[in-house]
Amino acid sequence: MKKILVLLLTLSLLAASNLRISASSATSPTRTLDNKFNLVWTQDAYLPQLTVTDLGLKNPADAAIDSRDHLYIADRENKRVVEYDTTTNTVTNIITHPDLKTPTGIYLTETSVYVADTSAEAVFRFDLSGNLIEKIGRPTTASFGDTPYKPAKVAVDNRGNLYIVSEGVYNGIIQLSSAGEFLGYFSSNKVSLNWVQMLQDMFFTEEQKALLTGRVPTTFSNVFLDSDGIVYSTTMGLEFHGAKKHNTAGQDMWGSQGLTWGPDDLTDITVDKDGIVYASSKSGVIVVYTNDGVFTFFFGSFYSESDIAGLFANLTSIAVDSKGTLWTLDAEKSYIQSFKPTEYAQSIYEATRLFNDGRYDEATDIWSNVLRLNQMSVMAHNGIGMNYLNQQKYDEAMIHFELSGNRPAYSDAFWEVRNAWLQGNLSAFLGGGVLVLGGWSATRKLRKKSKLLASLKAQWKKFLSLRLVSDLLLFISVMRHPIDTFYDVKAKKKGSLLSATLVYLAFFGIFIWYTLGKGFIYQWVSIEDVDMNALVIGFFSLTLLFVFCNYLVSSINDGEGGLADLYKMMAYSFGPMMIGYILIIGLSYVLTFNESFFLGLIANVSLLWTGINLFLGIQEIHNYETKHAVKSMIMTVLFMLLIAVILLIVILMTEQVYMFFEALVKEAWRNVTR
Repeated sequence: MKKILVLLLTLSLLAASNLRISASSATSPTRTLDNKFNLVWTQDAYLPQLTVTDLGLKNPADAAIDSRDHLYIADRENKRVVEYDTTTNTVTNIITHPDLKTPTGIYLTETSVYVADTSAEAVFRFDLSGNLIEKIGRPTTASFGDTPYKPAKVAVDNRGNLYIVSEGVYNGIIQLSSAGEFLGYFSSNKVSLNWVQMLQDMFFTEEQKALLTGRVPTTFSNVFLDSDGIVYSTTMGLEFHGAKKHNTAGQDMWGSQGLTWGPDDLTDITVDKDGIVYASSKSGVIVVYTNDGVFTFFFGSFYSESDIAGLFANLTSIAVDSKGTLWTLDAEKSYIQSFKPTEYAQSIYEATRLFNDGRYDEATDIWSNVLRLNQMSVMAHNGIGMNYLNQQKYDEAMIHFELSGNRPAYSDAFWEVRNAWLQGNLSAFLGGGVLVLGGWSATRKLRKKSKLLASLKAQWKKFLSLRLVSDLLLFISVMRHPIDTFYDVKAKKKGSLLSATLVYLAFFGIFIWYTLGKGFIYQWVSIEDVDMNALVIGFFSLTLLFVFCNYLVSSINDGEGGLADLYKMMAYSFGPMMIGYILIIGLSYVLTFNESFFLGLIANVSLLWTGINLFLGIQEIHNYETKHAVKSMIMTVLFMLLIAVILLIVILMTEQVYMFFEALVKEAWRNVTR
């Protein structure tokens, strides 16, 4: 009997242990970006730790934590501020006042507690004991005008200036002096206009523009100042740049670094002592950024009606204590939830801190430990690469930047490697070039008298005079003399369908090479991610459909060219793009981002050159004037679009008919086999 009881007790403990582990990992799933910028699952960065439900909170709106790890909570519907000691899990003080109506924002300084109240239309300043020091109401400055003043969130700098997020204010964050005087608006969100709104700006009068909607910037949802006085903000409705780090002029410092991604419903933002930034979203997701705005990972889950630790119905606020524990508020369920960082998250933060301190070897060791947990961790490879870059170990840095997909940093390291190689080999190259040119010039007379060279030249000319070879080289003639060459193709029957097809297939091969074979810095698409069927079908469909549609259009517009002439003209016109793509492929292996202008120039020139060749070809093949050639090109493009739409409709209808008959046959078969 004792053995049976021990066995049952052991199984119960194991089951309970397994349930706790699975619940923790399941309620805080963590995702990060891979080297292709796709969201992927990774090790849990945080696990739910403590759920506090017995404080009697009602719709808590904001929270802040002080140096003693005391959490101050703006308890909205209870019209109070609750001071909760996270170390002892007890309430140490409750701040109330008759004028407090709906406290929605809170900010702590060393001596004061600032509370924003939308209904009271004021910001209250209490001392740490809960005594009211002052009530900061609506600014009386004339420049403030009739701007709504309903403080929802507040932050204060070391000079006592207030940064207030007010409901209904689109101009930006209200900035007041310590005396309550209006100083202006700190930062504002930009309005992104679509093409319809841009056209409205061009043609509408000012009176008409005033009646338009959807042209006001989105409002800020929260504001925070760190210990260095740097302002951070969140904005709802923005998937990119929803979290911002501002300079003294209010500009987003993260905006210049790239796109700061996050959920479009950010509600709060905070920063720990090491500069790690945490942002919360209404839907229950917590996003972590580095101090440079680089997305690290996010964890949590979207809306949940279940009472499960780590899942939120309305996540409104986030704060971080001195140990790195996160404290969050759920406004709808009215409870506090804490999250403890795992070894995985602590290793990332430690490596980041060591890197910022310039201790690159130690940071590399930490990142190596992270790689033991996840060998394909983009953060770890990127971190090691940055350490090597700062240690001037550029070859090693390039390896890790390639694994992490960090092309800008790879470009910086490659620039250094290329510069060192040029410095070591430039003199040899220049000397070799001088010797080659000198030898070529010195042997000019000898080469003219050489029978061997004369025989080789004769053989080369004989080879070039072969019909197929000369036909294949017509694309070079088109590049030099397009009108004359197209006239020869039409009138003198130069070229052939075989040679045109070979040139056409050669261009297809170069196009595939260009799409998949550039150097790492400029190759943004991986081979495994390319739909080869779509690529092949798209290439041949567009080019051949252009020939077919132009032939049909010219048939009703007195065009003289035949289908074969148009096919040859199109194939021979691709010469500039063929040569341009080859140049781009070769240069992509030796140029950095700093020289990307040259690749863009080559691509644009080759595309424009090919377009001119096609236009001149249509004009010459059909014997059109310029006006008629332009008309033919436009009608050809429209006809191509029309055929594409018709084919799409046919494909969709065919699928529907197939699905209908399939369902009919299955239903009949079920009835027969019953």
